[in-house]
Amino acid sequence: MDMLLSYVITILIGVAGALIGYVMGLPAGALVGSMLAVGLVNVFGAVEIPRFPSEARFFLQLGLGLMLGSKLTIDTLYAAKELWRPALLCALIAIATGVLSGLLISHVLGVEPITAFFGTAPGGLSDMTLIALDMGAKANLVVVMHLIRLISVIVVVPWFIKIVVQPHSG
Repeated sequence: MDMLLSYVITILIGVAGALIGYVMGLPAGALVGSMLAVGLVNVFGAVEIPRFPSEARFFLQLGLGLMLGSKLTIDTLYAAKELWRPALLCALIAIATGVLSGLLISHVLGVEPITAFFGTAPGGLSDMTLIALDMGAKANLVVVMHLIRLISVIVVVPWFIKIVVQPHSG
């Protein structure tokens, strides 16, 4: 199959998956939907899925940086003035938990340390995967670890709040 056609078909599969994920209301539906659609097609070999060039990461990181930067507003800075201590404590706990989890997973399960650290890092799936790619971690494992974490959190946290927190919130 012509390489250009492979890229076009892959993009169309990704767009279809993104739309399905978005319409289904999945968290990060476009990201998860496109990833699953392209991944499943790749696993079952229905279509030749090309590897995107490493230069594509630059544009993905640029887009992510633009999105995240656009969320920084004057109101965010005012909120940070009031909430910097709990935010800092939350960040420290999350980072420490991620590092300890990464060490444990690396040591006990034999996952390469850099991959284990990015797989347990307290960040988003897309953010950690892009950074993991740049740092030489096994991005496919980082994606799987974060996807399982994300699905687990989406299932467990609402249940936990409904069962444990809401009965005590007056």
